[in-house]
Amino acid sequence: MVGVGRIGVFHARHIQELARETGHCELVAIVDGHGDTAARVAAELQAGQASEIRALRDVEEVAAADLIDGAMIASRTADHYRDARTLVAAGKRVLLEKPLTHSVESSEEFVAWLNADAARRQAVMLAFMRRFDAPLVCAKAWLDAGRIGRPFKFVSVLEDPVPPPDGYDSPGLLVDMAVHNIDEMIWFGGALPTRAVALGANLYNHAVSSVVEDFDDAFLQLSFPDNVLGQVQVSRNHVAGYRNETWVFGDAGCLHVGHFQENPLSVTVEAYSPAGTIEKRTFSLRDYGPSVPVFIKRFGEAYKAELADFVSRCRAGEPFRVTHEDGLRAMKVAVAGSRALRTERDALAIE
Repeated sequence: MVGVGRIGVFHARHIQELARETGHCELVAIVDGHGDTAARVAAELQAGQASEIRALRDVEEVAAADLIDGAMIASRTADHYRDARTLVAAGKRVLLEKPLTHSVESSEEFVAWLNADAARRQAVMLAFMRRFDAPLVCAKAWLDAGRIGRPFKFVSVLEDPVPPPDGYDSPGLLVDMAVHNIDEMIWFGGALPTRAVALGANLYNHAVSSVVEDFDDAFLQLSFPDNVLGQVQVSRNHVAGYRNETWVFGDAGCLHVGHFQENPLSVTVEAYSPAGTIEKRTFSLRDYGPSVPVFIKRFGEAYKAELADFVSRCRAGEPFRVTHEDGLRAMKVAVAGSRALRTERDALAIE
């Protein structure tokens, strides 16, 4: 496990859980260059297994030690490129947290390097956990089955109730938050957007947070082929609680996943037509306890499911179904939106 900040430690615990449940993997090392973090977290996790967990400060150490077959990377965004490239060059397969790298330029360079070699081309899985989330997988299946006809508008909302933690390194609101919403739309619709329009504001969070970020509220509108529209709303300002919601509108009805509700451990997927309810299904989520970040409450099981898929495909030598190319596509869209925010232009083409 490379990087054990606020999300990395949960990935490490999921590795341990999968090891106990399946015997198909083992946590052998924690890598983190920040102070004594690696040693502290390794010691905390050691109680969960008999075999040794080594604490290392750099990915070069773990690559040289020949300890691993694969790695989960959740280091700082600025370190993604170096960490992932170091391990891939050493012949390891990598599950990499979003975003792919810290910029479009470095992402394109990384993708070109990966695609230049057959083995490297199969080495990186991008951690877009929404593709492994049971409620969203259900909605996608209903959509693909034609339950609401031809989709013409996607709406995806992500609103946080509290600021990021002190010291958090954000590449910008859209790149940091909206990249998941963007990938969700590409996954649902099976197409890439061609233009982006964006509006942003600083309303509340920027005044109470120590984290420097371009905006704390943003709206992104995406134009897809065949007159399909995508709308993304992201915010740090939903102080009443975590809101994560998806709508898909079709010519025969609409799909809805999640909403802001009293019980955060219950997610509803519902489909409606002009005649009434087509189908409704409620998913109960795992209770990770009261002190976990809000995104773990909603997507903890999805994080574990994507890790299980990574391990399974590594063991079978199979290609990943979410790749570095998916990461680059979502990054390009998010950055196009960020450019539109900064320049205040009405629209920007996505190259």
